[in-house]
Amino acid sequence: MVSDLVGHGISCQGKDYEIIGVTGGDVYSAGGQSVFDVFDTSAYTFLEVERGGIAGNMIVATYTATGIFKLRSDMVRGDNTETKESNATLHIRPTESFLSNVPANREHYTATLQETNFSDYEVTS
Repeated sequence: MVSDLVGHGISCQGKDYEIIGVTGGDVYSAGGQSVFDVFDTSAYTFLEVERGGIAGNMIVATYTATGIFKLRSDMVRGDNTETKESNATLHIRPTESFLSNVPANREHYTATLQETNFSDYEVTS
């Protein structure tokens, strides 16, 4: 199911991201344009992650796909400080092989991403 994506990883444009949230895709009417027809797509790799256990943190499977990646950077003002804050989202096609139990009327799913580093994870796939 889609909520099972939270905690797994995405590698896109040379950076690693952890999926921290997923929202359901839009309901669409057959025959119309989808978000994938309107915006440019980017290649990404979905990383199926297992944490902890005897073997430690592992990437147990990888899947390559294309989706709509958006990276936003803003300066946030606080008490006498400015900090750079970035957030990223990825629109995922509901037909990707790493998704299961997807309703037939979904156009996409939006994953909210947080930058992380999976370089210390053992790859078993």
